[in-house]
Amino acid sequence: MRPDPIGPDRQGMNRMGKGNQHRRARRRGHRPGRAAFGLALASSLLTVHCSFLREAIYPERYDRVVSLLPGEQAEQVITVGEGGLVTYEMEGLRIAVEHMTDHELNGMFPNESNQGQYSINPYTYGDYVDPALGYVRTRFTVFRITVTNQDLAKVALQPLRSQLTTNRPGEVLGAYGVLAGSASRNFESYYRALKGPSGNEDYRFNMRMGLVRTNNYAVDEEIFKGEQYSGFLVFDPLEDEVTDVRLHLEDFVLKFNAFGKPLETTDVAFAFRRTVEQQVLEFERAEEWEFSEARLAAASQVVGNATGDITRDVTAIDAFARTRLEQVNDCFEGPFMEGKASEGKVTAQFVVLASGMVESAQILEATVVSDEVSRCVEERVRSWRLPPSTGVAPVAAGTEEPSDSDMAPVPVRGPTSARVTARVYFEFQDVRPE
Repeated sequence: MRPDPIGPDRQGMNRMGKGNQHRRARRRGHRPGRAAFGLALASSLLTVHCSFLREAIYPERYDRVVSLLPGEQAEQVITVGEGGLVTYEMEGLRIAVEHMTDHELNGMFPNESNQGQYSINPYTYGDYVDPALGYVRTRFTVFRITVTNQDLAKVALQPLRSQLTTNRPGEVLGAYGVLAGSASRNFESYYRALKGPSGNEDYRFNMRMGLVRTNNYAVDEEIFKGEQYSGFLVFDPLEDEVTDVRLHLEDFVLKFNAFGKPLETTDVAFAFRRTVEQQVLEFERAEEWEFSEARLAAASQVVGNATGDITRDVTAIDAFARTRLEQVNDCFEGPFMEGKASEGKVTAQFVVLASGMVESAQILEATVVSDEVSRCVEERVRSWRLPPSTGVAPVAAGTEEPSDSDMAPVPVRGPTSARVTARVYFEFQDVRPE
């Protein structure tokens, strides 16, 4: 039998292959550190990858606070007090100006500021963090103006003539009006442009407008001797390069003639310097504990409101009451923590005059088992000052508005003495962490 000519070559190749395998095996056996190095490298790459992944999923967030602190004032009659309050004083008149940070505005409307992108606080973005920036953006620049008329017959601030100038050359910001057409910039147009077609969007729009009508400084508000009035002036947010601003209150009316026209006016300017504080938030940041919370248990009831008077409808009353929930909760939290009050509801009824003053208040029902809480809530409600009525249709003297079955009729004697009775339903709940 003739030998296969390729047999020996195959055998040689097989032997060479086996020898190479043995040599490769010996090399692996003689260098054990290479495997450990590979594992360490893979572990390091995995750690770096996880770090990048964490930053992608949980990007850094910042607590950013933009403040306007009192600057160097041009007039000697302007003083600076605690908490950044700047006050202009002349004989018989005091005008106090305070910049409101987003933190302070969210504190005023806590229930409207804790719903992320659906927050309905009209002055801020609530607690919604812009994912591209890592912090909550500033929606508006807001000042609270408080006018105290001590001795003058009648004074008036004209809010829509107010201006905000900055250190950027030629930049002048006008004050926001409430309704469309009231000013070139106004809340109604601003929020209509953002509103979607759903019913929830309608609800958020109406709630925001109710808060704005209640808290913005009212147009044509006349402050008589012995009265005090407070409201917000709102402007566009400031650009990052702005360092100094000046708030101008133009044509403040000090005296009126016999026909109710301005006879004597003055201009007042307040200087502020802008500061920005920003710090990185920890991933597991401990929240402040709250022990109790006041809410509106149901929509308010209103009797005596003239048709078309949006400052006295249910939406406006509810919006105003929401701004006072924190102070109402203060009445409950202390006795509750001392074991002297329990969770429950308090129904308060009050009569508000056309000027916005609360004429009387009483507690109709309370289930919190505490007379102390009831008395405190009654006192707080009696101290309220609502925006003045925007217009009440004249009613013949001695007539009465229709009332529901269990609310007393309210006599209406015309536009200057109209009274509206409102009933507000508060609910107090235990929100302590378990």
